[in-house]
Amino acid sequence: MPPTKRKRAKRNPPPKNKGRQLKVLLASLCLVCFLLVSLVFLAYLRQSLQPKPAVPVETGQLLLEDLRVELESALLRSGISLAQIKAGEQNGIATFDVSSSFPPGEVLGALSARVQRVTPDARIDTELSSDSIVVYLGDRIVYLLRFAQPPYPPPPPLPSPSRGRVAIIMDDLGRDMRTARTLLDIDLAVTFAIIPQNEQAPRVADLAHQYGREVMVHIPMEPKGYPAMNPGADALFVKHSAEEIRRRLQGYLQRVPHAVGGNNHMGSQFTQSWEKMAVVIEEIRKAGLFFVDSRTSGKSVAFEVARGAGVPVASRDVFLDNVQNEELIAREIRKLVRLGIKKGQAVGICHPYPQTMAALRREVEYIRSQGVEVVPVSQLLVR
Repeated sequence: MPPTKRKRAKRNPPPKNKGRQLKVLLASLCLVCFLLVSLVFLAYLRQSLQPKPAVPVETGQLLLEDLRVELESALLRSGISLAQIKAGEQNGIATFDVSSSFPPGEVLGALSARVQRVTPDARIDTELSSDSIVVYLGDRIVYLLRFAQPPYPPPPPLPSPSRGRVAIIMDDLGRDMRTARTLLDIDLAVTFAIIPQNEQAPRVADLAHQYGREVMVHIPMEPKGYPAMNPGADALFVKHSAEEIRRRLQGYLQRVPHAVGGNNHMGSQFTQSWEKMAVVIEEIRKAGLFFVDSRTSGKSVAFEVARGAGVPVASRDVFLDNVQNEELIAREIRKLVRLGIKKGQAVGICHPYPQTMAALRREVEYIRSQGVEVVPVSQLLVR
């Protein structure tokens, strides 16, 4: 029997190129890691290089308003009139075109100090051109002041004898700065009557005072028909004690800085009470203010109470805008002018309606053509 043949055991072939595969794997891992690190680094770099707002969004608008007030105030204090300043906008930047020569160094120093007082992030720069001032808030240009001397100085106004004087009081101010600026842009010495509860009351009072306009506190008082007619929170009511009336009045005066007088907001019920008006007038007297009776009621005793207490006082002659129609308001303005000529003086009251603003603006030349002067109401008081 032939010998059994042994089967030779199969051997696995030696790993070929095993070292090379390992190297390729390691190289691939390194490449992946490098790419991941690069992506993370690029994302971080992009985020760090992205421009950030100079100031928080919620405070930016308020800072811009404050800066505008300081800029306008500095220009006015340097001797530039309101008529020489024209506000506008260019490429999202607020501009002031000023019909005047470039301000001297002391004015620039005062201007720089004023904007720094608003926020340390604000600064001015005069290197853009020889006739411009740039105002920065952080790294962002927010205002551009451009100066250009007019070719000929405006001729001085011809003297003309006054045929009468009128005062125009605008009630219900203090809700917003835009309305105040619109009124300041009308070349009439309108008296500002500011409701103390209105959100922007202190800032509107400051702005009016900086522009040389007279400021009054518009005192909210109980009307007939309350609560259908509501004078607002914290108003004066006939039911209030003398102590409560005094406390509220003192709060009003704190909310309206620079006030030199007061008049009633609504108050057709309150101004008929001799007892309650006596408390109001006594506080007015202590504060050194005057009072204007808006005469929202034909039975108002405010004028008589003020005269009896020795408080300077005036009384409304014409409501200019009972109807919110530009043509009708213009007629009432002319009625006020005729009354001022006839009596020597007259007091009109109006409100910040768009129609009223438009009518006042268009009647400026008519008022002047009649030789009538618009004056602060303090110049028409009975003492």
